[in-house]
This record gives sequence, structure tokens and C-alpha cells, in this order.
Amino acid sequence: MKPQFHLPLTTFPDPSSFTVLQNAITFARNQSADLNVTIATVKIPNAHSAFPHVLDIAKMSADAESISRDNAEFLAQAVRNYADTAGIGATISYVEASEPQIGETLSRRARIYDCSIMEAVPTARSFLESILFDSGRPVILYPSETSCGRVDVIAIAWDGSATLARALSGARPFLEQSPKIVLISVIDDKVIDEDLHDRFAAALRKTGLSVEVAKRRADGELAATVLQGVAKEYRADLLIAGGYGHSRLKERLLGGVTQTFLAGPEIPMLLAH
Repeated sequence: MKPQFHLPLTTFPDPSSFTVLQNAITFARNQSADLNVTIATVKIPNAHSAFPHVLDIAKMSADAESISRDNAEFLAQAVRNYADTAGIGATISYVEASEPQIGETLSRRARIYDCSIMEAVPTARSFLESILFDSGRPVILYPSETSCGRVDVIAIAWDGSATLARALSGARPFLEQSPKIVLISVIDDKVIDEDLHDRFAAALRKTGLSVEVAKRRADGELAATVLQGVAKEYRADLLIAGGYGHSRLKERLLGGVTQTFLAGPEIPMLLAH
């Protein structure tokens, strides 16, 4: 079955970057996948100004919606051009929602695809969190700079957690195609079940995969920094990790490692919750 990747794009207040378009299209081509692009345009709810002679709310709303639609068409044309050059199939669809509902709307759409491809930029942070925590599907998260390429070496941030297990389930197609797996543990960050760790490494090797084990101490550094540093030592093309977080009174509370990953990954990552 051909993989179906999802690329959610936003148009307001700033449009998604061409960098994430290029990364998504290259990633889909290398994985022999179709790319399904969802472009979200903003709908500004009607509101009345307390000072109509000073603020023309209706005009401001109309201008914002017009900018969003223009950005949508600009992004759609860029997707068509990049996809044609890469020789892959890209289907483009549109959704319209009020600004607070865009993340929820994109999360629902993401549930029907294998994974969503996103970028780590401040303007996309709220949408990224919504899709990661509410879609039930993994997110491929790219740094803000261009970093697309083949996925030959995969690093796994092993902590034995349920969120990592879900990430591994979503990463199975990539693991099956990777000639080398690196299992990374930060042994002084949290208690590691050594028996479970060894059994997992053995299970991967039993499938025919080449597996290396890297255990490191943080020694005061952030665990996320150590994990990414070791992944880069092994020239990993993708780092798989669980995304920890929960919602309370609509406030997103993130684990420290996840917070660092979302703020600025150093290499492409696959995260799942």
C-alpha cells in the first residue's frame, strides 16, 4: 500500500515557508509516497467595534481574509511547481476555519493520513502541538532550514515509554527500509529498563536490521541535547521519539524533552503522542 503523507499549510498571519514544501516533497519522493496537502485559510468572525470611527473592524477582517486567500493560492502554485519537478503526486485541498479553530481542523484532517510533515517555526507552534497531541498520528518535524534527504540511518530515543511505542508503530515503514538503526539512551535522565531495552534491540536484529546501541550520560546537559548530539554522531537522518504532554484547562503542559524538540530540532524527527 502506497504511503499517504500529509502536509498542513497555514496562510495567516504568515504563510508556511517554501522550506517545508521542499522538505515534504523530497521526503515523499524518497519514500515513494503520495503527498496530500491541506491549506488552511482563515475566517474572521463578525465583530462590532466600540469605536467605529476609529477602527473599521469589517474592513480589517475582510483584508485579513483576502491576504489568507492570496497566500493560499501562492502556496498551492508553489506545491504544484515543486511536485511536478520532483515527479510525485500531490493532491491539494482547502479548509476554512476561524483562527482559534485552525489547529483542531488540521488535526482532524491529519487523522486520515500516515503522518504529517511540519516545520519548527514559532508561527506554526500552536498548529504543531494540536496535530501532535490530537491527531493520533505521528509528525515528521523538520528544522527551519532545508534538511531533506534520504532516510538511511534512523536513531531511536529509547526510554521504554508508551509514547515511544506509539512513535515506533508509526515509524515502522521507515524502519523497514533503513539499513541501520541506532538505539540511544540517556541513562541518568530516567530509569531505563535494561531487560526491555535489550529485548527490543534483539527484536530489531531478528527482523534483519543492523542495530547499534549508544548509552550516554547527560551530566547536567539537557537530555534532548544529548539525544540529538549522539544521533548526529551516527549521522542519523531521522530521530524517533515519543512526544510527552497533556492538556489541562486548555493549557498545554509539555515534558522538558518534548519542549526542546518542538522549539528547535537539530535534525529531522518523528514524534508521536
